[in-house]
Amino acid sequence: MSTRTGICNFCGTGCGHLLKVDNGVARGVFASPDHPVSQGRLCVRGWHIHELLSTRDRILAPMVRRNGRLEPVSYDEAIAAAADGLSRWSGDEIAFLASPRSSNEDNYCLARLARTVFRTPNIGLASDQGHGDAADVLLEGAGFPAMLGALTEIRKAKLILVVGGDIAKLNPIVGSEIHRAARRGAELVTLSGRLTQIAKLSGRHLWFKPGTLRHSLAALAKVLVERGWHDASFLRDRAEGFDDFARYLAGLDLAALAAASGLEPAAIEDLARSLAQAPTAMAFFTSGIAGLDRPSVALLFDLFLAAGKIGREGCGVNPVAGICNIVGSYDVGASPRFLAGCRRAEGPAAGRTPRELLAADPTPLKAMMVVDRDEEIVRHAAKLKALECLVYVGAYGNPFVEFAHVVIPSATCAEADGTYTNTERRIQLSRKKIEPPPGVRPAWRICADVAARRGASWPGASAEDVMREIAAAVPAYGAVTYAGLEKGFGLQWPVDAGHPAGTVRFDAAAAPRRLRFVPAGADLGVAAVSKDFPFLLMAGKANYFWHRNNVMKKTQIPKREYNALLLLYPRGFVELAASDAKALGVRDRAPVNVIAEGGSMRVAVRISGDVKPGTAFVPYFIEDMVPGFLNAAGAAIDEDQESAIPVRIEKV
Repeated sequence: MSTRTGICNFCGTGCGHLLKVDNGVARGVFASPDHPVSQGRLCVRGWHIHELLSTRDRILAPMVRRNGRLEPVSYDEAIAAAADGLSRWSGDEIAFLASPRSSNEDNYCLARLARTVFRTPNIGLASDQGHGDAADVLLEGAGFPAMLGALTEIRKAKLILVVGGDIAKLNPIVGSEIHRAARRGAELVTLSGRLTQIAKLSGRHLWFKPGTLRHSLAALAKVLVERGWHDASFLRDRAEGFDDFARYLAGLDLAALAAASGLEPAAIEDLARSLAQAPTAMAFFTSGIAGLDRPSVALLFDLFLAAGKIGREGCGVNPVAGICNIVGSYDVGASPRFLAGCRRAEGPAAGRTPRELLAADPTPLKAMMVVDRDEEIVRHAAKLKALECLVYVGAYGNPFVEFAHVVIPSATCAEADGTYTNTERRIQLSRKKIEPPPGVRPAWRICADVAARRGASWPGASAEDVMREIAAAVPAYGAVTYAGLEKGFGLQWPVDAGHPAGTVRFDAAAAPRRLRFVPAGADLGVAAVSKDFPFLLMAGKANYFWHRNNVMKKTQIPKREYNALLLLYPRGFVELAASDAKALGVRDRAPVNVIAEGGSMRVAVRISGDVKPGTAFVPYFIEDMVPGFLNAAGAAIDEDQESAIPVRIEKV
């Protein structure tokens, strides 16, 4: 038995672990005591990753659908079928869905396959709303399209503002580090529409009405600027656009913002004052499949910029990625809006996400290649089933396989060399620890073989060769080498000739240009309740039901917790305040209909103190609700984690 170092493949924290391997099988996992991010910790998901890696639910052989049935074929036959099937389509008829769990090398090759071989810009991760908007704002404001601070500097922040979703459950080790900083004396404040776990651990919780995060952030900025609490010296030396931002705020009515958000004016003023007076401050929010929308991220960025809390030690605006390699996937160009190196894709190079193409009615899509994903299957199962060519590449059994015309097995993260870039831009090398099943190859190799079938010859013969290509194409990876990454626990980009040892955080003093305020847009509209729809409904995630659960169901403890809750609420639940449940005449676990304009769903009531009267919350992992309710009634609450829609709740 041996123990091999590796990187957790679940969320974007990028915890270090030690994988116990016996006879070529992952038998256990331990936390890496020296890893700078996780520091000897793993969350409930990370402690069970060996169960995922050793699951028997593997795809072991290439398959091609013939006469309606998938039949085992040789690897070369599957590659030929995939290449020939995809080549029949062009433009918006074809798209590529990448995986944020794949390595940088895998996603770089998939993006290259899409753009240079099949000549389509339609490649995405299904996380453009969540993480793409955050990257877009930070690129515009700071020229730095990812976390501006660092997880390793959380303890240096004197004020920590957590905005929106429950970071304690979505990224538990980041939540743990924030809680640890609070116990050491940092002021921890949560700004959210629910009583989340991190809100319960906070010294202050500003509990706004669902759907009014923009109002809350705008109110904070307006008070900070109009009281003269902004950092004038920092703005004069490092920023531009402050006058326009001040004029935008002057046009807003503070009393109206406070009334819309439900926050007390005194609470707004106290937090604005604390932010201004704190010597260092950080903001955190979760990003990924669903995160904050662009106006919300822009207002948060502008608030911290006005306070002078960007580009300095212990400061920063920090999106926390939901899946392990979302940041790296954007870095290498697996996006319709960014090319490799986070260069904006413009003109013909700008594409549409597979999600956008599938949502169109009728969809123009005829063919798609999907790598290790399952989110879209719930939302658009009928359209996926109708595709002329669906190629699925993945390691594990997956609902996509049911509809695929070609299935090609790929190696897991433990069966191939590859790099993963965590949420603080830390590029980490995960070496091969286990032999893959016979004939199974890494996804980057599969992409190269499909390209070769279409006449493109790619020179790389190893994952390390692909990283050399990435280093040439992505300036922030310019000095990255496998040898350099193996000397420690990875390197934080930019890693280039000027920063060969990496860059812990964004440094405003060393930046090539001044910081810029990012326009948030004029729309501060808010969903309003009515006599017919008197509740505001929010949707979100939970830690045991992570990302539609395709991988969680292959690990025992998360699966147990999921099944235990399903025993109580087999069709899912909606959280209601006790007073609302009493008014409706329902008890816990009683069935109700949740009705919005255009759609409805039947779930059980879960009485909770985490929502205020007049509001409701559903975890959106419940599969039936996605096509039956969200598609028809509430796309907004699936696009932005802090939005809400009016609904009516009826006793059944």
